[in-house]
Amino acid sequence: MNNNKFTILIYLSSLVAEGCPQLALQLTQRWLHLGHSVFLVCLHTDPKDLALEFDSLGVPIYYLNLGSGYLRYLRLAWQTYLLCKQVKPNAVLSFPLGWHAFIALAVCYSCSSRFCAHVGNLPPVWTRTAFTKFKLQVQLGRPFTSRLLCCSEYIRSATVRDFNLHDSETVTIYNGLNLDSFKSCSIKDIDSSSILLGMVARLEPHKDHVSLIHCISVLRSQNLNVSLVLIGDGSTRPQIEALIKELNLQSQISLLGTRRDIPDLLSQLDIFVFSARPDEGFGIALAEAMAAGVPIVATDVGACREVLDDGCAGLLVPPESPQALADGIKHVLSYPEEALIRCNHARERAFKYFSIHSMADAYAQELGIS
Repeated sequence: MNNNKFTILIYLSSLVAEGCPQLALQLTQRWLHLGHSVFLVCLHTDPKDLALEFDSLGVPIYYLNLGSGYLRYLRLAWQTYLLCKQVKPNAVLSFPLGWHAFIALAVCYSCSSRFCAHVGNLPPVWTRTAFTKFKLQVQLGRPFTSRLLCCSEYIRSATVRDFNLHDSETVTIYNGLNLDSFKSCSIKDIDSSSILLGMVARLEPHKDHVSLIHCISVLRSQNLNVSLVLIGDGSTRPQIEALIKELNLQSQISLLGTRRDIPDLLSQLDIFVFSARPDEGFGIALAEAMAAGVPIVATDVGACREVLDDGCAGLLVPPESPQALADGIKHVLSYPEEALIRCNHARERAFKYFSIHSMADAYAQELGIS
C-alpha cells in the first residue's frame, strides 16, 4: 500500500457503459486499492449504466446541472470551483475534452491541483466550424492543463498536429484492462464447419458495423456457415437492426446489447472482427480479444495498426470494405498455423502492455500522485 494518501477528482460526461467511463472505473478501483480517495463528477445525469459499479465501491458521485447555451460553460467552471473548495483534491482528471478547459480554469483558481485531460479520439477536423470551436477550447485550457493523456501514439501525434501543441504537452498512455479476467482463456482450434464471429463495440458512428453486416451477407452468398454476435449498445442500434432485416440476416446476426461477461463471450468466438473507421482512438476490445487469444481480423486504421503491432497480432484489412473483411476471415480459416502465431504474439503483447496497473501508475505519475 502507498503511505501517501491522495484525493482525486474525476470528470466524466456520463456513466454510459463505454470506453471512458470504463477506464475511469478501472482507475478508481486501482487507486482505491492503494488507499486513495476518489470523487466522481458527471456532466450529464443519464445514462447511468455504470452507477452501480461506482456505488459498490463507495465512490461519491456528483451530477452537475449545467443547462444549455454558452452559460453552461460558466456554470461548469463555477460548480467545479465550489466542489474543489469542498473536496480539496490533490489531482483532477477530465475525460471530456474541450469542456476540460473550464474545469482546468476553475481548478487553477480554487486549489492549484495538478490537472490532466484524457484524449481518446482523433481531433474532428472534418467538422470544420465545430472543430474551430473545439480547438479554441483546447487552446484556452493550455495554460491550466499539466498534460493531455493520449490513449495511443496515433492519437497523440494527431493531437499535437491538429491542435498546434508542443510534444511536451502530451503523453501516450495505453488503455488498460483487467488481465486477470483473461488468464484462464486459451487459444483454441477453429471449427470451420460452423464459424462464430464477434465484435465488441458501442453501436456508434465511429465504428463500422455496416461493413461487417454486409460482410456476413458476402460470406453467406459463398455458402460459408457463419454467424455473428454484436456485443454493445448505442445510438445506431435502430439502423443496424433495420439493415439486418433488410439483408435477411436475422438468423445469422444476434445483438447481445451491453454485457459484463466479455472474457467468457470472447472465449466462445472463432474469430474476433473489429470493423472501425479512421477516427478510432484505441479499441480496448482489440486488447481484450488479444488477451483472450482469439484470432483477429481488423480494419487497417491507425489505432488498430498500432494496437495490433503492425499486423503481427491480428490480420489487417482495408477499411470500409465488406469484401476485404470477408477475404480476411477466409484467410484466417485457410491458414490456421499463421493465425496461431498471431494469437500467441497478441496474447504476449496484451499482457505486456495493456494492464490496468501500468495504466493507472502512468496516470498517477502525470497527476503527481505516485
